[in-house]
Amino acid sequence: MRMFPATGSKERLFQMMGRVSRLNEEILSPDKKSEIVRHFMEFADDRLNMNGDMPKVKLSFDETDAQTRKSFGNYNPEAKEILVVAANRNLGDILRTLAHELIHYKQDKEGRIKPNSGETGSTEENEANSLAGVLMREFGKNNPIIFE
Repeated sequence: MRMFPATGSKERLFQMMGRVSRLNEEILSPDKKSEIVRHFMEFADDRLNMNGDMPKVKLSFDETDAQTRKSFGNYNPEAKEILVVAANRNLGDILRTLAHELIHYKQDKEGRIKPNSGETGSTEENEANSLAGVLMREFGKNNPIIFE
């Protein structure tokens, strides 16, 4: 069973993705996404016991950023800064990436970041994945808009 016709299937898929992206932009504009991200940061600050000591967070609305970086987000320990790709992504995905990187920031503050901390399967990476999921479930209970 073929999901897409052989001729032009890739182009058709990109057209459909573009339409979904435009609909998402109408529902959740970059300004609205940024507002919810700020709200999530306050929530995470409280849940992670950061006492207001949070990193600078940049949202990228550049549609090529994820491909260029080969990632949807990263934490830069030297700059104490998080970058999250927000272009063409569901708000829940954006916040999940942010939560993951915030865990790495907390690990760094606690002196637990090592050269191999970002490797798949490392203790720090597994912890970031796990705790990010917990944060998302808790935040989503009172903020169902993240699932739209």
